[in-house]
Amino acid sequence: MKDELKDEIIQDFDRARNAFASAMRNFEEDDLFTASNRLFVACENAVYACMKLKFGGTTISRKRIIMKIESISPSMMELYERSYDLRVQADYGRKSRIVELNKERVSEMIYKVQKLILDIEKELKNSGIIT
Repeated sequence: MKDELKDEIIQDFDRARNAFASAMRNFEEDDLFTASNRLFVACENAVYACMKLKFGGTTISRKRIIMKIESISPSMMELYERSYDLRVQADYGRKSRIVELNKERVSEMIYKVQKLILDIEKELKNSGIIT
């Protein structure tokens, strides 16, 4: 793997961890809107790191991201979609398509995004990208 791609993966994964930490802080302060936004950013960047590990390179459109995620893991795609739905509700006041924005649902998403990050971290360690 080229050093440039390895660096991109590390940067994406670091953004995922930082956004997740921010989501946790916001959730603890009962700021569900910002927590939802940061959860999506954490999920999205973790997915980017995983996709780059599996496929190399970067995908641009959300539609292409979803297609690639589904080929890796349908459950990862579902998590990405659910976190996106929460983010759109939080940022734009749109109605729920998949999951209603409330404290219980955001709490569930925190657990699931944290697990995703830990699973991807394990893959990155196994591949030698991070130590």
